[in-house]
Amino acid sequence: MNKPLSIIFQMKKIVTNFSRGIGMGVADVVPGVSGGTIALVFGIYEKLLENISNCAFSLGKILKADFLGFRQSLRKVDFSFLLPIIFGMLVTIVSISGIMVDLLEKHPEPMSGLFFGLVAGSTVIAYSLLNSWNLQKAFVSLVTAGIFFTLLGLRSTAFENSSLWIFFFSGFIAICAWILPGVSGAFLLLIMGNYAAVLGAIDDQEFAELSALSIGAILGLALFSTFLKTLLDKHRDFVLSCLIGLMLGSSRVLWPWPNGVGVINDDGNELVSGTALDWPSSNNLLIPLILGFFAFGLVLVIDSISKNPHRKNQ
Repeated sequence: MNKPLSIIFQMKKIVTNFSRGIGMGVADVVPGVSGGTIALVFGIYEKLLENISNCAFSLGKILKADFLGFRQSLRKVDFSFLLPIIFGMLVTIVSISGIMVDLLEKHPEPMSGLFFGLVAGSTVIAYSLLNSWNLQKAFVSLVTAGIFFTLLGLRSTAFENSSLWIFFFSGFIAICAWILPGVSGAFLLLIMGNYAAVLGAIDDQEFAELSALSIGAILGLALFSTFLKTLLDKHRDFVLSCLIGLMLGSSRVLWPWPNGVGVINDDGNELVSGTALDWPSSNNLLIPLILGFFAFGLVLVIDSISKNPHRKNQ
């Protein structure tokens, strides 16, 4: 490949991955949807996990003062893949989080229907990645779904004057959830009762709390990404069966009726009404259904495009 074509290819790769980061950023501001789900839709989940794990391995080399090993391990990280995704996520979270929360507050059922369809399509994709399907894997998926479905119905009262340790564990848990398709870090913080405190620390730029949150997130990302990658390498179908269960269980949060996804309103009150299940009335049935089927079809189309052999290296 000559130099001009190589530059064009690299630019296209960067733009493509930046766009993927935008999609993941949108998911990260919605309680009930995770960036890992979108990575699965785009067909980059395992590649993303591998690069994050390689970064964690490099960090371990620094902690051991093995600077030669650090430089060598960094060569395994595809920065033209990873950095545009991270940048796209950050730009999106900063720029549209307010818009997304506003949509969730004013149009909860249609938005929940949209995200319900997205996660349903992602479940189909995860199923297609299995080497085989049998009763044992179905049992794993159903048990995981049942446990997660039940946990999402639990609710803690909000912490008052959260300690730095609470912020540390909040960062650790939220980032682990971000890696897993079907698990929303934002919603887990709502369940823990620390979402409002984290949001307040970000808004008020509280250095100590944000430092504890960041340290927890970095440690969680390093440890859990390595652990999950090892599991995927050795027990791929088992892990995928669990991920299918997690996404099925997340339907409790995304079920559009009666009140859609639980969010934080403008007054800072925590609304988690999305875990209350009910059947739809006839006057609010059509639009959520249409958006749900649209999202489901869109996910399958994106998956088909991402499997195009000409796009495998992007």
